[in-house]
Amino acid sequence: MTDNNGPGAANRALALAKALMNKAEAWGYRAEGTNPCCGLRMNRSRKCERFLSDAELARLGAALSRAQAEQPIHAAVVTLIALTGCRTSEIINLRWSEVRGGRLLLPDSKTGPKTVWLGTAARAVIDRFPRGKPIDRVFAFSAPRPGVLQGFWSKMRVDAALPGVRLHDLRHSFASFAARQSETLPMIGKLLGHARIDSTARYTHLDDNSVLQNADRIGAQIATLCGPCDLNELLSDYRKNQA
Repeated sequence: MTDNNGPGAANRALALAKALMNKAEAWGYRAEGTNPCCGLRMNRSRKCERFLSDAELARLGAALSRAQAEQPIHAAVVTLIALTGCRTSEIINLRWSEVRGGRLLLPDSKTGPKTVWLGTAARAVIDRFPRGKPIDRVFAFSAPRPGVLQGFWSKMRVDAALPGVRLHDLRHSFASFAARQSETLPMIGKLLGHARIDSTARYTHLDDNSVLQNADRIGAQIATLCGPCDLNELLSDYRKNQA
């Protein structure tokens, strides 16, 4: 499965198989201590640190605007993923019963029920579509399967010059932009719907420019508080003391 579907898919399958075998032992269908998955190692997980810069987001926005006339549903879904940090499946399968004013009440996300708070821009995307019955999907794809955006996203990557960028990287970018605005990990976790703080920490990698800007800003503030400092004088005193 690692070879055919990737290391992540294999890890999820192994975790599920291990849980099934443990439950089989607990129910008496297998002898205790016979779980065949216990001796198998998970694939080493890869840390995904890819997120979009300001310029890359601008290019993506322009590409989405150009695609909106021909594929309005696809463009709206990708835009909403970028604006909310939601998982792709959460937006593709979104139903009108889950849209409550400025919130999305998702009963069955990856980590269980969660609330997604909608900003003005995100709510505007949803408002473009006529509200249907509570059971109706907001984005009426003819076939809402997991890979329904694959072809569209491949085209967007080419049009926006974003080689190698995944749809999930938009979620990562949402968290990273929140971190650059000095939001706390608990707040970012709440925005993303994480149950554990360590799940949030892996999404908050900052680019070098942001770190440099913050280091420069903090250093300037400290220098102002410390007052003027003559470095040559300090070095001269240091050499005298060393002598």
